[in-house]
Amino acid sequence: MLDPLTLLMVGAGALAFREMNKKDYGVLTPSRDERYRNVMQSVHDPLVLLQEAMLRKRAEWRMRPPNLKKEHEDIYQRALKSSNIAAILDVARGFEEWTATRKAATLRERAQILQQTMLQDAAKRAEESVRTAAHANGNAIPQNENLETNVTGEAAEDSV
Repeated sequence: MLDPLTLLMVGAGALAFREMNKKDYGVLTPSRDERYRNVMQSVHDPLVLLQEAMLRKRAEWRMRPPNLKKEHEDIYQRALKSSNIAAILDVARGFEEWTATRKAATLRERAQILQQTMLQDAAKRAEESVRTAAHANGNAIPQNENLETNVTGEAAEDSV
């Protein structure tokens, strides 16, 4: 039978081995993040980007033929002019998948502004409908109609 100390040492060794060989898939290490940022900022040649495996999509995006670039730009411009928030977000997601993150961010900002505007317009319409309904029923809230009365309801005295 094995003694507890041997079991503890074997267990600790197995855990250490497992942690050392653990891969962080989908997470950029600090060195990879630095490399990624340097390449994204300084390299504009699609062939060099193709050599970088993690930037393949970006290279394909930059190597698009002119007719496809124009088609993508037309889609982007239509999305900017659209008032359909769901469609704008779908187009933003598509651009993000192609690594066009600036275009995606601009579209997301546009969708957020549209949503805020729509909420403000809806609040104004709701307020107006409450006012018109109250006036139609004769239950309008007085808006300081009689300024000559004080808090107790008595007529204010002229001090002049």
